[in-house]
Amino acid sequence: MQPHSKLPLRITLLLILVLIITAWNIFRVATSIIWRVTLETYDPWPGPFYIGFTGAIWTLTGLTLLWSFLSGLRWTRPAILIACFAYAIWFWVDRLFTQPQVRANWPFDLLATFILLGFTTAVVLDPYNHIYFKRETHDREFEN
Repeated sequence: MQPHSKLPLRITLLLILVLIITAWNIFRVATSIIWRVTLETYDPWPGPFYIGFTGAIWTLTGLTLLWSFLSGLRWTRPAILIACFAYAIWFWVDRLFTQPQVRANWPFDLLATFILLGFTTAVVLDPYNHIYFKRETHDREFEN
C-alpha cells in the first residue's frame, strides 16, 4: 500500500454510512439499558428490550460489515447489499407496526430510503469498485 493511498469517495461514503448506522444502533442499545426504567415508565410498545435487541442485531451487523471490508473478505459485497435492503425493510416494518401514529415526515423518510438504497446498490455493483470488494486488503490498488 502506498503511504498516502486512499479509497475512492464513493467507497468512503458507503463506509461512513455503515459506520453512522452502526453508531446509531450502539446508542439504541446503550439507551435501552441505561434508560430502561424511564422507558418502562412511559410504557412504550414493544418496550426497551425490543429497542436493545434490535439495536444489538444491527450493531453486530454493522461491525461485521466494517470488519469484513477492512479484512478484504470476498463476501463483503453481497453482505452489504443484503444488509442494506434488510435494514430498509426492517426500518419500514418497525415504523409501520411499532409506531402506529401517522408521522408527518413519511415522504422524506421514503425518499431518503430510496436514495440510500440506490446509492448503496450503485456503489457496490459499480464494476470500478469491484477491486475494493473482491481482493484481499494487501492486494488492493488504491487511487492516487
